[in-house]
Amino acid sequence: MKNKVFLLLMFLGNLLQAQTDAQSTTFTLPQAIDYAIKNGYSVQNASTDIEIAKKRVAEIRGIGIPQLSAEASFQDFVQVPISVIQADAFDPSAPPGVFLRIPFGVKYNASIGYTASWLAFSGEYIVGLQAAKAYMDVSKSSLRKSEIEIKETVSRAFNTIIILKENESILNENIASLEESITQTKAYYKEGFIEDIDIDRLELLKNNLNTTRETLRKQTELAQNLLKFQMGYPIESPISISGEINSLIEAASTGITETPQFDISANIDNILLEQSVNLQKLEIRRQKANYLPTLSTFYTWKESRIANDFDQLSNNLFRVPGGTILGVNLSMPIFKGFSQSARVSQAKLNLTKLEVQQKQAIQGLSVQASQAYISYTSALNTLNNTKDAVKISEKIRNKTRIKYQEGVGSSIEVIQAENDYLSAQSNYIGAVQQLLDARVTLDKNLNKF
Repeated sequence: MKNKVFLLLMFLGNLLQAQTDAQSTTFTLPQAIDYAIKNGYSVQNASTDIEIAKKRVAEIRGIGIPQLSAEASFQDFVQVPISVIQADAFDPSAPPGVFLRIPFGVKYNASIGYTASWLAFSGEYIVGLQAAKAYMDVSKSSLRKSEIEIKETVSRAFNTIIILKENESILNENIASLEESITQTKAYYKEGFIEDIDIDRLELLKNNLNTTRETLRKQTELAQNLLKFQMGYPIESPISISGEINSLIEAASTGITETPQFDISANIDNILLEQSVNLQKLEIRRQKANYLPTLSTFYTWKESRIANDFDQLSNNLFRVPGGTILGVNLSMPIFKGFSQSARVSQAKLNLTKLEVQQKQAIQGLSVQASQAYISYTSALNTLNNTKDAVKISEKIRNKTRIKYQEGVGSSIEVIQAENDYLSAQSNYIGAVQQLLDARVTLDKNLNKF
């Protein structure tokens, strides 16, 4: 019985997981953006850069933490060094010219010791630690920029797919309408009211629309692959988009005041430039810090064991203290041949360049923001105009069909009206694309991403 319950639970778990996986292949725009922020390649790399920056801060901070190192050595003199000395140096009664061969040293030599050190003061270290923290801020801002770019690119790709599908839907309606016209025209032809060339003209138009529809389907497939790539979604896995074009148009057409306020200081590009300027200022301070003294302390202990017999190394009688040292090092730069002064000057000049670039960027961002609003309002007006054009062309098409059915119009007029209607719809779809793109650009400049 327990085994049956266990198997039932496993089955239900797999079923729920399968349903979850199936649902995960359908995305609304917010869901696609959320998925991309978690799985996008640029965001993953930016997140890794933050972790690298954290390790860099830890690395630099570790320089100022007391250091401890230990060492041990063992030497076995297979041949103890021999020195030749005159015998009378040890025995005055020894005859001149007699030499002694005396070994200097012992066969075994073992030593152990440790050294503790601490960098008490270093101007370059202090500034370097500040620069590492500033670099951490840059990494976080870079992650934020990657997220903004992901939201922008995913929004554009998502909107493109919705528009392509809407365009295909419009073509399907027009093709279905043409098929009805062709059926009616064939009936008129059988009755002898028209010539077969009228049928051929309508068939040609239908074939052109079918070709356009196939092209749109290929473009939709390519757009879906692009969206998958930008989301970090497996290219080989299926994906579907959930969204209505009317909802996108309504969202893009509302929520903007007549005079939106552009906060350049909150723009991510301006923030990154400001952080670059601050980093360069720290670089100047770091170069100047090389003129300051460096103070460090150390403590060293060491002892050795020497003997001709290996077993004697453990005997304290053969212990040779190596000494214990406590010391302080003070290093004061006096003259560096003007090279350090040149490095400080280079750092200052680089700061000047960055400040000019920042001023230029602020002006460029202001112009870009103004252009974004102008493009948006223009796209909104174009959309309204093309919407009216669709209504007018549809009205003309319907009247032309009625005239044709009543025998007072020609097939050429019908085809011309169909082409005008298709052209108006195409212009409308293009205006929708322009509006959605303009709104994405405007939202980015309004720091809404």
